[in-house]
Amino acid sequence: MAPKHADLVLAQWEATKQHSSPVIIDGQTLYLATTALIGRRGGHVSLSEARNVLDRIDACVAVLNHQLQEGKTVYGVNTGYGGSADVRCSFGEMYKLQQAFIQHLNCGVIPISPVPASDQLAHSASLKQEWVRAAMLIRANTVARGHSCVRSSTIRTLLELLSHDILPVIPTRGSISASGDLSPLSYVAGMLEGNPAIYCWSGPPNNRQIIPASQALSSIGIKPTVFEPKEALGLVNGTAISAAAASLTLASMNNILSLSQLLTAMNVEAVLGTATSFAPFISDIRPHPGQAQVASTIFGALEGSKLATGLLESHTHTLFQDRYSLRTVPQWLGPFVEDILLANEQLKMELNSTTDNPLIDASTGDIYHGGNFQAVSVTSAMEKCRLAAQAIGRMLFYQFTEMTDPTKNRGLPPNLCVDEPSTSFTFKGVDTNMAGYISELSFLANPVHNHVVSAEMGNQALNSLALISARYTDTTVDILSIMCACTLYGTCQALDLRAMNRIFESKLKIAVNDSVLDLLLIIGVGEDWHRKAQNDVWQFVANQLIKTTTLDSKDRFAQIMKESHASSDGLLQHLSTWTTKNIITSLRLFNETRQEYIKSGDASELLGRASKRLYHFVRKELKVPMHKGVVDHPMYRASGDPSNVFERVEDPAMKRTIGHWISVINEAVKDETIMEVVVECLKEGMNAEPELMPQHPNGVSNGVH
Repeated sequence: MAPKHADLVLAQWEATKQHSSPVIIDGQTLYLATTALIGRRGGHVSLSEARNVLDRIDACVAVLNHQLQEGKTVYGVNTGYGGSADVRCSFGEMYKLQQAFIQHLNCGVIPISPVPASDQLAHSASLKQEWVRAAMLIRANTVARGHSCVRSSTIRTLLELLSHDILPVIPTRGSISASGDLSPLSYVAGMLEGNPAIYCWSGPPNNRQIIPASQALSSIGIKPTVFEPKEALGLVNGTAISAAAASLTLASMNNILSLSQLLTAMNVEAVLGTATSFAPFISDIRPHPGQAQVASTIFGALEGSKLATGLLESHTHTLFQDRYSLRTVPQWLGPFVEDILLANEQLKMELNSTTDNPLIDASTGDIYHGGNFQAVSVTSAMEKCRLAAQAIGRMLFYQFTEMTDPTKNRGLPPNLCVDEPSTSFTFKGVDTNMAGYISELSFLANPVHNHVVSAEMGNQALNSLALISARYTDTTVDILSIMCACTLYGTCQALDLRAMNRIFESKLKIAVNDSVLDLLLIIGVGEDWHRKAQNDVWQFVANQLIKTTTLDSKDRFAQIMKESHASSDGLLQHLSTWTTKNIITSLRLFNETRQEYIKSGDASELLGRASKRLYHFVRKELKVPMHKGVVDHPMYRASGDPSNVFERVEDPAMKRTIGHWISVINEAVKDETIMEVVVECLKEGMNAEPELMPQHPNGVSNGVH
């Protein structure tokens, strides 16, 4: 069976929850979840004390020493580097050669002394601290495999610095990730040797400071490392920096990919879409694994919905099928799910591989010269990730713009405003922002690897640009997180409007039917006409409620009631009293319902299993309220009109902008608080039995449309 992305996300989350300290590295068992966890939170990491791990490290060092004692030439130990490998040094200069190697690579551009102590300022020119933590972990795990001639004492020193959260300030730009991330990793080596011109982050999370490496080592009683032959090269010649950035970025992408499918389910409910698009039969007869997984996730998420149309039921009152932004999501996202699964496998392999040159086989004493430092596997994973981000963003963009468009959203007001459309444009700005987000995503989706140029005396004619690709991918994930936050905020608003309208329509139907019956009794129409007249009038009113959402409520109900005459075979054409009464009644009921719902409304009872959880998370846990319209503007002042249902205005100091509430949700996406909910939704969906879900004509699971 093909691996399931949902299983991967659940395993990644469980690994985070069950994490125990310290992390033990052995060169074989470093996982993406562990890498992301140490990168983001730090923690104690130590080298395995298993005899086989230590023996292979020692044996590798012994092989190199034996080769040198016999006068052999070994690249990077007694030769120059790269295109300068045609020069040789004497036995006594090998230590100087290691220093010269680090020196020429400490060439990146970072803020000059005094280095800003602000994390935010440093990030403008230096790598994220979480990436540096992960890179130190990955590099230690790589050289612990025993092919790189890095001593166990040096590995322990590196891990002790990591455990104390002492991290080098590493320039953001400069690496082409060809002979590994040479320049960035040289700052790790510079920290180990206690270079006073290399700066380090140090101190607790709430009081980080930047100090010279010599001071950082002294602060925890560590002596500077004097590198043995090949040790500096072994630390620097690898893919740890790009693999670290890629690992943390992909871990976030895994989460967002799952969230986007649940957001699609919410959108289906918000626009009264159908569950049929995600029926198992459709994927069974086109069995791409990614398509089937997406369809199953969304189908399970809709279980219990009273808004989504049930299986085998299409729309009759509007567009017969859902638009492509909903109906084809399994086919649209499916291939990218498969790509992301492959990207995970590529990085999992990279984390536990030897990425160095030359390589020593301690079992035979042979030394190999190859290209394991070439990080194209990381680039490939990130290109897939960036394309997937663009695809998800494009999907969310079209879902959002259709949800806010009254010509496409099946009866929701324009811009999802709860007050009057003529003076309230609630989500119009967000709709425009979404266009900006997807435009930037589309640009960033372009490949990086095809921009390679020859470097280093023509020696590095092929280079991966993996770190550049990972950095751009990280940016796309940031943008995609914002798009998810916008979508979640918007769908919660839409679902509240849908629930509010359901309450209003149920009240209005009773009132209209009663008024029709009263009138027919007065004019003496027989009972045989009663039900038909009531049904004709109500069907007309219900249809007009969908078509007139762009009008302010007074004009809206006046138009609906005046035009309703035509539906009753002329019986009501001359009865202006009936019309006036129903205009007044409908407006009153609408305003009362609106006031009551804004005060204490809750859409939960109408929602499917996933939407209910996410809606509750936004409204109850994050305390993000339904947007009430222009009265929520901090500068709004009451007009003094007693007929205005929004005249009771809260303290302006308690009000927030639309962007503020989106930012609250975005923080929950970024810091993974929302994943508690997403994981529960995925678990519930996986436990469902899609083939046993009732094909009920009134809803996905005995719901009412």
